Amino acid sequence: MPRLNFMGPKKVKPVSFFGCPVYASGFTLIELMVTIAIIGLVALFGIPAFGDFVLNNRLRGQTSDFIGQLTHARSEAMRTATRVTVCPGTSSGCSGTQWENGWVVFNDANANAAVDSGETVIGIGAALDGGNTLRSAAFTTYISFRHDGSSTNVAGSGLAGSFALCDSRGYGDKAQAIAVSASGRVKALPANAVGSGVSNCGT
Repeated sequence: MPRLNFMGPKKVKPVSFFGCPVYASGFTLIELMVTIAIIGLVALFGIPAFGDFVLNNRLRGQTSDFIGQLTHARSEAMRTATRVTVCPGTSSGCSGTQWENGWVVFNDANANAAVDSGETVIGIGAALDGGNTLRSAAFTTYISFRHDGSSTNVAGSGLAGSFALCDSRGYGDKAQAIAVSASGRVKALPANAVGSGVSNCGT
């Protein structure tokens, strides 16, 4: 019957380095080269993919937030049976055409698409981060909802159109279109999709 060895693993013979014992243990040259190659592949394909992941998540979040504000404005118009308007600007008033700088939602009692004294601000949208842009050819300076939820201009005529939400990648399948029908319903779709209503980023 063979004898069992209970002495444990053999000790690695130390290598002298400036008079100090160093135990030689580690990767072979081939193992090291394979490891470096794997790290290189991960960096080559993983980093760009992660960058797109971050950009896509930002666009989705901003799209969802803006749709939420428009839907809230429409609901308030129907609930209170009054005109509710959303425009680029701040609580101080409407300003410009660059929706990415922020927007304000308010009860537009006199239906003039301007925040006047006595009118209640019911929501404020913060400026978009990431340098993203939000523009619209149809709703250049405002979008209003009537008591029945429909989208309208100051004259009371039905109005439909889309917003283009773009990041640094520009117009294409990565950009988002936020379409508003004349009935006031809001939906999101890729900017270059059929029926998106946008053909560029509007910048």
